[in-house]
Amino acid sequence: MRSRIWILVGGVVVAGVLVGFFVTRFMNPTPEQITATSTSATIQGKPVVNFTLTTVGTIGYGPHPAWVSYLPTTYLKVPAGAVVHITIDQQDSPSGLRNPYFSLVRGTVNDEMTVNGKVVQAIDPTTPAHTFTVPDLGVSVPLEGISGSATQNVVEFDFVVPDQKGLFRWQCFVPCGAGTLYGNGGPMQTLGYMAGELQVG
Repeated sequence: MRSRIWILVGGVVVAGVLVGFFVTRFMNPTPEQITATSTSATIQGKPVVNFTLTTVGTIGYGPHPAWVSYLPTTYLKVPAGAVVHITIDQQDSPSGLRNPYFSLVRGTVNDEMTVNGKVVQAIDPTTPAHTFTVPDLGVSVPLEGISGSATQNVVEFDFVVPDQKGLFRWQCFVPCGAGTLYGNGGPMQTLGYMAGELQVG
C-alpha cells in the first residue's frame, strides 16, 4: 500500500514538473539570445564587440504583429570587460520624449554617438522614435526618427560593460506602446519588443 502511495506521489510530482515546463517554455517563450561578434579592435585597451539591431514600427509577425520592436531580438550577450559597439538601423517615425533628459547621449564612450556618420551628443527632444537605455550602466542613447523620404537613420555608439558577470535590463524610454495607458504598456513592458536583457560574461 505504501509503495502505491509513493508511486502516486511521484507521478503527481512528475506531472507537475511537465506542466510547469510546458507553461514556461511554450506559453511564455523566450526569444533566442544573440552573442556579440568579436573584432580585432580595441578602445581604451579593451576588446570591441559588435551588435547590429533594427527598430521597426511594426514587427509584422508573432502574437503581436502590430507592436513596435527591436530586431532580431532584445536578448544580447557580451563578454565581461568589453567595449560594445552597437549599430542601430532606426526605421521608425518620431514619437518625441516626455522627458527631454533622454535626448542627451549618456554613458557611451565620450558621451557621443553618430547619426548617419555625424557625431552628436544630443538631439531635439521632439525627434526620437526610441531610445536604447541601460539604466544600471548609465547608458542612454536617443534614436532619431525618420522623416521625409528617409527609410532609416543609422545610429552607432560604444559603451563599456563591467568586468564582472551580470544581467542588465535595457529598454526604450519613448512612450511608444500605442493603444496602452500613456503609451507605456504592451511592447514597452515586454521582453523581445522594446525591452531586453544584456547578459555580461
